[in-house]
Amino acid sequence: MMAIASMLSLASCDDKETEGLTGITYYAVLDLEGETEMVVNKGDTFVDPGFTATLNGENVNDQVVINSNVNTNKSGVYKVTYSVTNADGFTASSSRTVIVLDLNDDVEGFYIVDASSYRDYNGTTTAFGRPFQVLVINNGDGTYTVDDILGGWYSQRAGYGANYNMEAIITINDDDTVTLEDSYIPGWGDGLTDFEGTFDATASTFTYRAVYVSGMAFNVTMSKE
Repeated sequence: MMAIASMLSLASCDDKETEGLTGITYYAVLDLEGETEMVVNKGDTFVDPGFTATLNGENVNDQVVINSNVNTNKSGVYKVTYSVTNADGFTASSSRTVIVLDLNDDVEGFYIVDASSYRDYNGTTTAFGRPFQVLVINNGDGTYTVDDILGGWYSQRAGYGANYNMEAIITINDDDTVTLEDSYIPGWGDGLTDFEGTFDATASTFTYRAVYVSGMAFNVTMSKE
């Protein structure tokens, strides 16, 4: 009798622990419509291309939670995230990058690094070899953010990824010279030690020398797409 009572007690505990849980878990599937990276002209309305969410073959678009910080009144790189969670707490998610650019800004936009740009490392020069894309954003305070002042050398050419973009804040002066205000590369936690450059407004071209560490300098020419 004691053994039976003990077994009944354990079964009762198991029932309590599993109460409210489904026997089979169906995971949601979330697919984005359109591009995962979009460019929107400053001042225009961002129109979300949409998404499709399904759970066990049924459309659950109405259960998708959207979080967005997109502000089309200010140039910048923004994120829209989408997520949907099933009854057991498992979440499917995806995201879209929205880049807001002022098409009337002579400086702001995407630039292509000339393949003949090169790194000078203690007198040994190595060309970039192929073009890479760099984004320049107007900060609205007289400065611009360059998403990788190293021209994609580590993040794109070496394949290290975005953590090795060296973001830089620059000012373009009245005499077309460029002043470096700040720079930082998260992957190594440091920045440039010296910089000199110019911006040709007629050709929409930056030409500069960025010194990273002792004996290493990046000589970059990049032109607006």
